[in-house]
Amino acid sequence: MSATASIIIGFTPFHIIPMRELVSLAEGDVHVFHPMVSEPGVFGTGPQISFLGQCNTPHQSRRAKYSAARRDIDEIMGGGKHVDLYLPHPFNPLANHAFFHAGSCSRFIYQDGILNYYDATAPLGSLSARLRQRAKGLAVGISYRMYEGHLSGIDALPVAGGFFTHPDRIVGAGKFPSLRRLDFHHEAKHAKTVVHGDTLFLDQPIESVVGAVRARELRRLTVDYVNALGGRVFYKPHYAQSRSRSCDKAWVPLDPELSALPAERAVARVNVARVVSFCTSALANVAMSDSQIECHATAASCVPVTVDGRPTDLGEVLSGLGVRVVDLLHG
Repeated sequence: MSATASIIIGFTPFHIIPMRELVSLAEGDVHVFHPMVSEPGVFGTGPQISFLGQCNTPHQSRRAKYSAARRDIDEIMGGGKHVDLYLPHPFNPLANHAFFHAGSCSRFIYQDGILNYYDATAPLGSLSARLRQRAKGLAVGISYRMYEGHLSGIDALPVAGGFFTHPDRIVGAGKFPSLRRLDFHHEAKHAKTVVHGDTLFLDQPIESVVGAVRARELRRLTVDYVNALGGRVFYKPHYAQSRSRSCDKAWVPLDPELSALPAERAVARVNVARVVSFCTSALANVAMSDSQIECHATAASCVPVTVDGRPTDLGEVLSGLGVRVVDLLHG
């Protein structure tokens, strides 16, 4: 059965980048959901594109967008059409609703940073996580479906395929009947000529990753490391940044417009030779999209992971994607 509709769901700033590519590849009527999109034409201007829950309306609350999008998805997937569904993972309540929907659909997983390159387990093993996701779902009229295995959902239900920048490196490759390559290089096409010596620092809330004590030390050492590189330093906070930050008083904050963009898109608009952060997946995405920019990770070696069951650390994953891994805590 050929697809007559496509649904593409995203919810973080980064997701806008692969979604823009998927819109151009999707078949039939294309329905898009992203709660942060208000920029006209961000996914193109084709007549086939519609926004689920009117998510591109700036004045609507996030909760209203999710609730309305859930109703739209029910109408589309319950209307007898076969649907191609694209999402990064079903942990998000709306993506969860669509992923486990009873309607006829082919499920496709697209890249969520570096999530697909190590054994990222769905964090639903704890009671608090289950209650939190169930509550989020109920708030917008969704009955949340718990699942186990990889966070991407590939162990929960069969998927039809996946879209990744490095399909040869993903974990659980045997779960994907088809694999297609994403190309992030278009994000760097309008970058200015690189100025040697300048750095963009991407902050992130690493306390939840390495613990408060190690995070304090890593923040201090990272500021020293960035300053030792020389040149000007531009600062971009994470969209979920808490009060703990790593920002020297001499660093230059990006203006609000650039700070609101996904890091990958912001990098294409600033004139830097380097991007430094702790262990964000944005480093890999930038390294893969622009070979002129050096990307440095200062905390990746502190994060243990497994790759198809083999113990390693996030440093190995990031270095395999073109990032320079710096082990500050161990010299």
